[in-house]
Amino acid sequence: MPENQSVRDTRLDNFLLALQKSGIRECYTDELHLSLYATDASLYEVQPLAVAIPQNENELTHLIHTAHHFKIPVLPRGSATSLAGQTVNRALIIDFTKYFDRILDIQPDLRYARVQPGVTRDQLNKAAAPYKLHFAPDPATTGRATFGGMIANNSSGTKSILYGKTIDHVLELKIMLMDGTIMHLHALTEEALEQKCRQNDREGEIYRSFRTLIFDHSEAISAAYPKVMRRVSGYPLDEFVHTNEWNLAKLLCGSEGTLAIILEAKVRLEPVPAYKAAVTVHYSDRMDAIRSVRDIVGFAPAAVEMLDYHVFELSAKHPLTSALHQRLIQGNPQATLSVEFFCESEEALQARLQSFLRFIPQVRGVYAWPVLQSAGELEDSWSLRKNGLGLIMGDPDGRKPIPFIEDMAIPLEHLADYIEGVLSICRHHGVDTVLYAHASVGVLHVRPGLDMTKGDDIRIMKEITNEVFTLVKKYNGSWSGEHGDGRNRSPMLRAFFGEQVYQMLKEVKDLFDPDGLLNPGIIIDPEPMDTHLRYGAGYQDRKEDFVYQYRKDHSFNALVHNCSGVGACRNKSGGTMCPSFRATLNESDSTRGRANALRLALAGKAGFERLDDPKVLEVLDLCLSCKACKSECPSNVDMAKLKSEVLQEKYDKGIISLRERSIYHSAGVSAMLPDGRQQWSIIYRKQPCSEN
Repeated sequence: MPENQSVRDTRLDNFLLALQKSGIRECYTDELHLSLYATDASLYEVQPLAVAIPQNENELTHLIHTAHHFKIPVLPRGSATSLAGQTVNRALIIDFTKYFDRILDIQPDLRYARVQPGVTRDQLNKAAAPYKLHFAPDPATTGRATFGGMIANNSSGTKSILYGKTIDHVLELKIMLMDGTIMHLHALTEEALEQKCRQNDREGEIYRSFRTLIFDHSEAISAAYPKVMRRVSGYPLDEFVHTNEWNLAKLLCGSEGTLAIILEAKVRLEPVPAYKAAVTVHYSDRMDAIRSVRDIVGFAPAAVEMLDYHVFELSAKHPLTSALHQRLIQGNPQATLSVEFFCESEEALQARLQSFLRFIPQVRGVYAWPVLQSAGELEDSWSLRKNGLGLIMGDPDGRKPIPFIEDMAIPLEHLADYIEGVLSICRHHGVDTVLYAHASVGVLHVRPGLDMTKGDDIRIMKEITNEVFTLVKKYNGSWSGEHGDGRNRSPMLRAFFGEQVYQMLKEVKDLFDPDGLLNPGIIIDPEPMDTHLRYGAGYQDRKEDFVYQYRKDHSFNALVHNCSGVGACRNKSGGTMCPSFRATLNESDSTRGRANALRLALAGKAGFERLDDPKVLEVLDLCLSCKACKSECPSNVDMAKLKSEVLQEKYDKGIISLRERSIYHSAGVSAMLPDGRQQWSIIYRKQPCSEN
């Protein structure tokens, strides 16, 4: 029987009261913080119950014990760059990015590192660089992708054909269950596994039950899981079939915060490739590019990455990428494949490169193939690809390329047929598409252009999803190749895996989280995919009068909505953006946080009453108007321009603080006569001003 609403409300009130008395230094229940943590980089928006930023493991333990006592859901969260909506929920959000960011140990001889969950990939790789080592999986969000997030999402990136996924590099995990149990997960021999199973405690129960689950259903697991390398749907039960090595750390990879909370991770480090080169193969037809991938993979590349003409049309104009475009792109290709090679010697690299260069002129549709070998050229190529997502999401038109069928992994022998099928489906619905990303492993991100404020387009989204699902099953692909299940793909997992294996996924969830408190509704028992949409049918912004013309950006509103949530403003190193975030590490001081506050004010949602709402002014206060976001944000969100509009509206209403008035009259004040106090009183009384 569903729980009575009044009981839930009373329990929540008691929980929030307990948090207030707990002494935890950064715990928030105000409208501003709840609103800024309600979104990620996906289509979804869910207001959390509270936000906590623990400073150490003692505070974290107290949070978990309190939440468990009151049966309050918990969502562990990193930088929230999720494209499927798994990092938003009606829960206590625990942000690990600010304080759980220490590299605990690097052992270069043994090629491993131990890190806390808030450490970013770039942070570890900078520390490992003197040893010529790196953490190999390279998601596009590498500057803000935390290890907690990469493990929970089982992230991979451009070089997965060579290095695999995060699961292939996780050696050990220290985790906390919702009842406070601490477990250290690492590889076990059969004898060690047997010893674990004999333990008469919670850990022993988990090992016993999980082993039985795998042994009893190994054939069903083998049949249900796709035979592609990029598979991250559900829990990775197939990792435990036909193997003598049992490491439950792998089970947490791709679990999306639904099983346990990651406290520490021991991860493998790989040698940095000594010699690199890339060839940017230009095609006059993007389907010719896709058809050639299978042959190109035969040359043992480290990556084969695709971009299509939608990205090039934008990269040629964007200040962040226009110079890169001129250096890298010849003519007007419908698509390019960036083919990279890594070798241990110059001789081996040149031999592989020359073999490929003899082959590529024979490929249909190819008209140019510039070779990139210098460090600067290779970095330029990576930068153009990395910023591709932000560029296409920054288009101010009503329809934008939407992430909902962008993550399927298809066997290479079927990739061209699958893509042709998807494009046919989209054409049937009158929808244009963007293609990009990881061609080498069959994960081409296909993004149909839709307007998520229109009911008809939301209906089309669901219809396309169902039709594409049929294609994925037909070609034995994976329902998710890297972005995870989240709110987007979880609703199809029962149909994807079949009833028997789906029930096994539920058993795993119950085994680790019997009260269902960790990120509920993700992977197991989800809501329909069109629930909790950030916009939704009938969404409307309020009309405002603005000073600037926005000829290039279309409007103030369009510039605000250009923020895709990918969080480039949360980078801790490289570039300039965003200096105030780097000083405080607070979401409210990031460009993303400010854009979200402006969006809520435009819509009049979540307690934001107007554009100059005090909550909006609070998040804009530390914006330096340095314009770094204008040049570095891939979606071109010019926060300085937006801030000036908000401040102008405030001033037009006569809301002018004493500090602001003193700056306005600074020239007169500096030239005061000896009786300056009287002159200052005249300035002070000239117009009413706010108290601060």
